[in-house]
Amino acid sequence: MTRCRMFLVALSLALVGMGSSAGAEIKLGYIDSQKILDQYKPYQDALREFSRYEDELGREISTMRNELAKMQETYERQSLLLSDKRKQEEQQAIVKKQQEMQRFVQEASDPQRGSLARKTAELSEPIIQTVNEIIKQVAEDEGFDFVLNTTALAYAKEAHDLTDRVIEALTKDLEAKAKESGQ
Repeated sequence: MTRCRMFLVALSLALVGMGSSAGAEIKLGYIDSQKILDQYKPYQDALREFSRYEDELGREISTMRNELAKMQETYERQSLLLSDKRKQEEQQAIVKKQQEMQRFVQEASDPQRGSLARKTAELSEPIIQTVNEIIKQVAEDEGFDFVLNTTALAYAKEAHDLTDRVIEALTKDLEAKAKESGQ
């Protein structure tokens, strides 16, 4: 048992020694992803487009609510004059309209497959891909082995902050793409 412990201690010390010598060669950098996104025009455009889409869905829901309220109001006003069969038909129509509205809201807001989630993915995936490519390019150009996000950092030297370099590279990338497309 003692030999096993001594072996584990020796192995641990060897690994720590290897880690510290390897760590001296590793170059870490970090980025502030929120600052990058706040200054990246395609992200701002995507936010505006998402907001328009969300407003459009809100208007559709509001229209459905108004139609439902109108149906209920009409039913209440005319219920004394309607036959039992006609009352039942109107109540069924109201229930059907309520179900349609609930289904629409559920389909729009489902966090996995809803139309809002799909729109978010559609708008964000190309942006995330481009930003990640630029981060990788900047890191490789400047010899960084790892790039972390500031959300996970308690402290880091400002000299390792790649945020402004990434923003600059993204701006150049946008300008190059604009020239290619003739804008």
